[in-house]
Amino acid sequence: AAAAGGNWTCEPAPTLTRSSTVRAAVLLALALLSLLGNAATIASIRRRPARQPSAVYALILHLSAADLLVTVFCIAGEAAWSYAVQWLAGNAACKLFKFAQVFSLYLSTFILVLIGIDRFVAVRYPMRALGTAKRLSRLIAFVWVLSMLLSIPQMVIFHVERGPFCELFLQCVTYGFYTEPWQEQLYAAFSLMCMFVLPLAILIGTYVSTVITIARSERAFRAEVAVGLKSEVLDANRRRLIHRAKTKSMRISVVIVVAFIVWWTPYYCMMIIFLFLNPDKHLSEDLQSAIFFFGMSNSLVNPIIYGAFHLWRPKRRGRLSDRGRDGSTFTQRSLMGSMRRVRPPTAEETTLVALEEGPAAAAAAAPAAGAAPAASASRLSVRVLRRASRASSFKTAL
Repeated sequence: AAAAGGNWTCEPAPTLTRSSTVRAAVLLALALLSLLGNAATIASIRRRPARQPSAVYALILHLSAADLLVTVFCIAGEAAWSYAVQWLAGNAACKLFKFAQVFSLYLSTFILVLIGIDRFVAVRYPMRALGTAKRLSRLIAFVWVLSMLLSIPQMVIFHVERGPFCELFLQCVTYGFYTEPWQEQLYAAFSLMCMFVLPLAILIGTYVSTVITIARSERAFRAEVAVGLKSEVLDANRRRLIHRAKTKSMRISVVIVVAFIVWWTPYYCMMIIFLFLNPDKHLSEDLQSAIFFFGMSNSLVNPIIYGAFHLWRPKRRGRLSDRGRDGSTFTQRSLMGSMRRVRPPTAEETTLVALEEGPAAAAAAAPAAGAAPAASASRLSVRVLRRASRASSFKTAL
């Protein structure tokens, strides 16, 4: 307010503008797409047979739930707020809303970290990955509780404040809470470390270690084939399953880390710039809106990534295992008619197939990787002996 000739004048309160309308429309479109994608992911997981539990699917389920919270509070909530211009829901709702926003972002990030840790343990320490349903449930519960605890400061910092305008204009802000600029910067730096820097470091560490372990296993497997198993015919079905599981694990590892960096790095860089460098106000508003849209769209990307790699696979006409009508596994023979001897799968390979392809594929690969069943081996032996007998008779006749 300012005095002019003894009369006090004041500025009019902000109203709905074209840019605010566009912002609300874009956020609403993102919210609808994210809602459909994550709901489809949850429905796909819920339709899976209960007898085939998988840690990765449980984690994807919780990730989709977290992304739904991001959709409701961070995307749809911001859309409604942009259209309303001011805060209309009261002080308690202001605190709960800000709590829910940060909680959903923490939860989504921490579930991503859990997926990275679960994949790392399954590949690097396969025996520890067996029977970890209770341990996984505890970790998920811990992540939910930790996200809640880290979000509590939002309920203290934010409150409803009346703006210095002619009309009654209320807004959910932090105005008046911080007494020094460094306090806000300290809290922002703490949030940056917990929500981005540390999770990114863990993701990179676990996925790099996973890829290295898989690459070493692949080299060891090829060396074993080249040096020690030259006279053996390896089971093609098992090799195909294990190779596909390893390839998928490396691909999804790269995609997850790259997506996390690409979608969230601009957002947190923007936060650092605004807090510590004080850029031009007009430039910062436009840039902030664009980067905010980009960061929030990460909730659309997660179901696409995990759906493409784990859920929505093209249906195959044939079964992965090459089995005959009598249920016995087809066996290959060398030109001399010798029986094959196939190395059984390692615990790492079996666990990796179960992680990427599901328990059913792992069960199908395990028997195919071992020695032939007794009945099948017996039938093969008889066929080989008969062939040898016929060859001997032919030579005698000559």
